[in-house]
Amino acid sequence: MARKKPNKIKEKPGKTRVEEINLTQPIKNTVDSKWKIILFVFGFILYANTASFDYVLDDKIVITSNQITAQGFSGMFDHFFYDSMDGFWAKQYGIDVEELNKSALVAGGRYRPLSLVTYSIEYGIFGENPGFSHIINALLYGLTGLFLFTLLIKLFPSSTKKPIWQSVPFWATLLFLAHPLHVEVVANIKSRDEILSLLFGILSLSYIIDYALHPKIKNLILGSGMLFLSLLSKETTIAFVALGPLMLYFFDIGKAKEWKTVFFGLLGAGILYTAIRFMVIGSPDAPIANELMNSPFLNATESERLATIFLILAAYVKLLFFPFPLTHDYYPYHLPFLPEEQHYASWSSFGAIAGVLLVLGLLVIIVRGFKSKSIYSFSALFFLGTSILISNLFFPIGVFMNERFMYIPSIALVIAVTYFVLEVLPIKLINVQSTALMGFLGMVVLVFSVMSIGRSSAWESDFSLALTDVQISTGSAKVNMSAGDALLKELDRVTDQTERTEIINESYGYLKKSLEIYPEFFPPLDLLGKLYYESANYSEAIKFYGYCADRKQGNISFADNIFYVGSKLALDLRYEEAVSAFDVALTYYPTEKKYLLAAAEIYAQKMSNPSRALPYMERAYQAYPNDAGVAEKLGINYGMLGKYPQAIGVLEPLYKANPSNASIMRNLGTVYYHAGQQEQGMLLIAKSEEITKQNPVQ
Repeated sequence: MARKKPNKIKEKPGKTRVEEINLTQPIKNTVDSKWKIILFVFGFILYANTASFDYVLDDKIVITSNQITAQGFSGMFDHFFYDSMDGFWAKQYGIDVEELNKSALVAGGRYRPLSLVTYSIEYGIFGENPGFSHIINALLYGLTGLFLFTLLIKLFPSSTKKPIWQSVPFWATLLFLAHPLHVEVVANIKSRDEILSLLFGILSLSYIIDYALHPKIKNLILGSGMLFLSLLSKETTIAFVALGPLMLYFFDIGKAKEWKTVFFGLLGAGILYTAIRFMVIGSPDAPIANELMNSPFLNATESERLATIFLILAAYVKLLFFPFPLTHDYYPYHLPFLPEEQHYASWSSFGAIAGVLLVLGLLVIIVRGFKSKSIYSFSALFFLGTSILISNLFFPIGVFMNERFMYIPSIALVIAVTYFVLEVLPIKLINVQSTALMGFLGMVVLVFSVMSIGRSSAWESDFSLALTDVQISTGSAKVNMSAGDALLKELDRVTDQTERTEIINESYGYLKKSLEIYPEFFPPLDLLGKLYYESANYSEAIKFYGYCADRKQGNISFADNIFYVGSKLALDLRYEEAVSAFDVALTYYPTEKKYLLAAAEIYAQKMSNPSRALPYMERAYQAYPNDAGVAEKLGINYGMLGKYPQAIGVLEPLYKANPSNASIMRNLGTVYYHAGQQEQGMLLIAKSEEITKQNPVQ
């Protein structure tokens, strides 16, 4: 479809207006495919080392500990009918996902079924195979670079008129692929939702360019369809509904009629996704748990919340230009630019002031460059548009910040920087050769690549990640807890006592600091119980497991842990301490059979004190009157105390109900014998011996 060429706009040298496109001719992207292959391979090779890595962090939530994913092919379509976290919570509660009845346990809920479907497919083919999943992530990352390059070629068509290795699309894509902030996205399997979301989002933008140039309904459907798939991967590309038409405007692609049609096409995809999301997981206004780890601004004033949000924006921009130091953990209370003891920013904080100035600067760039269609204006719009959903400004996202959240916004940076270096500086700095400028970009790519490879090694395992990042996120309750947990798990492979002691002491330091940062944090209490158990400080272990039982009433596992501590004390012949531990467990579950029987056994058999055993046996019998084993033990206990009528009263009906049970028969015969009914007693004993000979197993 032919269009008139726009009037020539006179500009000063170096003006950063989007390059003009000859609209009388269709854009031809005659790019040698070798450059696409180079970029794809570059992106893949950067993360090929992750093939030997394990599942880390939230990988367990979406894969190994997800009830739906673990069904493989048979469950892959079920992901479309549940919150992305439901399969995980169902497994934790030990119920079928259909029985899960809850509101969203994370802020706003999660509906990202498409990435979860890919995990189900992989699980169905390979089972638990993290190496294969890591390879898939690396391949998808390389593919994203290829598609980004193709999109940028369409936005900068004049780049095909000179060597590609000198063009903005080539260097922008290299910078994007090499950027160290993307390590979390690729090295963490769970973050495939980010990769797929951007990959399909880029395809969506590419197809709407095709539609604007050649208004065929097929291109519009493909563009809208790709955005829908992007949203099914992760909802953050909803900003593309507006950014897509704005891109066409800024790059003079098509006419206002096509821009409007594109907007409604993309809007339709967004509405369809939102409607499905609402039907599956309900309103995003579900109340957020009153828990700091899910609501990091819980203890902040409104002024502190806003100041912290602007500080975080400044931190993001700093990391985009200078990605060091990097960490996966910004949970309460690790915030850049603030001392460790300061939990939230104030308006006197340098970072908060810098964030406000950055936003104002970006808004000025947008306004001043909007009419002239400046590259910088579009980049600023793209950055703010793709950052707003993860800013905590309008609704909470459950964390302060995460490096992976800059995955899509970083595109704005690489476009603006490479355009400035390759298109503006050669005009402003006449004496500077373009090869020198490309050399500068090449050094940045090289440094970023080395940093990315180095950083990715931290993601090899939970142990390496926790012990690496705890050195950065020193003020984080979560990462200190994770470091303590990782060290405790190492004890399973360590036999040297000196090394075990060192690990225990180091773990204790991290867990203690975690609780100092956030005294209400639950996991460190549980881990400290385990730590004290491993260090044979059983009284402290019981105390901390008691704290857990108090906090998680209805969860018997912590009382069980106290019981196991008591069992270990019994093995060490510390019988009184063992029974004391069982008594603590019984305060939480007074009728738990195994606690009562263990205490009775120690008194009756280990300490030869059946009178102290009797109260436990009577409580057990009262709670479980139809349990043959409990009744038999109570009868024996009565017999040991010479309470023969009571023993007969328990054992005789038990024998009638189990006339072929040799053990009950023998014990009843013994009681009869000692009660003065020797003949009847001897008959039962003899009969029991005969049954035992015939059936030795009994």
